[in-house]
Amino acid sequence: MQFWVNPRFDYKREPSRDILCIDCVSFYASVECVERGYHPLKTKLVVMSKPADKNDSRGSGLILASSRPAKKAFGISNVSRARDLPYPYPDDLIIVPPRMNLYMRKNMEINNIYRKYVDESNLSVFSVDETYLDVTDSLKLYECATAEELAKKIQRDVYDQTGIVTTVGIGENPFLAKVALDVYSKHSPTMRAEIRYEDVPTMIWNIDDLTEICGIGEKTANKLNRIGINTMKELSQANYYDLKARFGVIGTQLFANAWGIDRSFLGQKHRPKSKSIGNSQVLNKDYTNREEVEIVIREMADQVATRLRRMGAKAEVVSLWVGFSLNYIDPLDPYSEKRGFHQQMKVPLTNSSKEIAEYLIEIFASHYRYQHIRHIGVNCSKLAYTSALQLNLFEEPEEQLKDAKIDYVVDVIRRKYGFKALIHGHSLMEGARAVERSSLVFGHAGGMSGIESAGTDNK
Repeated sequence: MQFWVNPRFDYKREPSRDILCIDCVSFYASVECVERGYHPLKTKLVVMSKPADKNDSRGSGLILASSRPAKKAFGISNVSRARDLPYPYPDDLIIVPPRMNLYMRKNMEINNIYRKYVDESNLSVFSVDETYLDVTDSLKLYECATAEELAKKIQRDVYDQTGIVTTVGIGENPFLAKVALDVYSKHSPTMRAEIRYEDVPTMIWNIDDLTEICGIGEKTANKLNRIGINTMKELSQANYYDLKARFGVIGTQLFANAWGIDRSFLGQKHRPKSKSIGNSQVLNKDYTNREEVEIVIREMADQVATRLRRMGAKAEVVSLWVGFSLNYIDPLDPYSEKRGFHQQMKVPLTNSSKEIAEYLIEIFASHYRYQHIRHIGVNCSKLAYTSALQLNLFEEPEEQLKDAKIDYVVDVIRRKYGFKALIHGHSLMEGARAVERSSLVFGHAGGMSGIESAGTDNK
């Protein structure tokens, strides 16, 4: 018997806007298709880091983007690798390296097209290929009777100017627009879909894969499954107070979303302070030499510490994540399914590159057993925003002040002249990655090879 009374929502009192969530289809791959004169929806193309120079060798690396025809033909996704493609490569498959600078410029170009239809307060860039627009006050200006009509106009404008195909989700709030985009627009011949409050029972509650909803990942879905919630309808009928007790504020949001409720507005400026700063990378090869792994960890510690100092923050917890090579088998435990290790350490407040590196190396030394390493991640959390220097009683104050001054000088020089203007000696040793990665954009090649100088204009 049900003894609780869940909150009830009155749609007449909820925000009713015309929100568009616009996505560029297979953005990176589409940009590469257009640059080469191909139609993005008719060409099999993949963007791959570290591709082979010629199609007569497989190459290695991660598939960063695939056109729709490539995904359909080869059953791949944007988390696939070279080994997931058929080999020898088909003649109609085009493989290209990433050009992140080009994608960023194209992103700016497309968002400037959107700005013709809304002002800055009614535009919110969600990701490199996805943007929200509140067109409520633009319909009359563009003589459109409905948001769907204006969405069609925007799609045509983007395609005519850039050759990029877009899909659009339309809703009375950002959540409904996002669901319309993710779940329905890709199946529509117009590449547009719309969800209004009255559509919630037929278009939200019928979703039986919780991970299709933005904000519900595999872990959250599994937690919901364990308490008997497998669909959005079951989520809408769940005990609100139980969800709140189990998931905190996220539980209340999940319940509201199941009813199609989202009271956020695009014009709201929300800048929460970051609770952690981290960095991770997939190494360009399997690292089997301990000294080389430690060099990479020191470089990553320096990068994260620099970001902390730039934010005026210090960390009280540092953590290290190490992932093994895909094919690595532990000779001492060949049946182990362990694919890496993740450990953290509480430390005195610090944003010193030297100190953070030493803590991370200590963690690494305690758990490394000569495994083959392919992934490394470092993170600093439990941040405090302070400029005070907390001295370590076990070290000479003069040495600590000297280290702080060195960090300051390094930061100033790099900020003015770039990362390569001043680098640590270990970044010139075998296995180092920082110099090469300094030319990357979001961790990927900025131009054709990703090793151009900072001043190169990659077109």
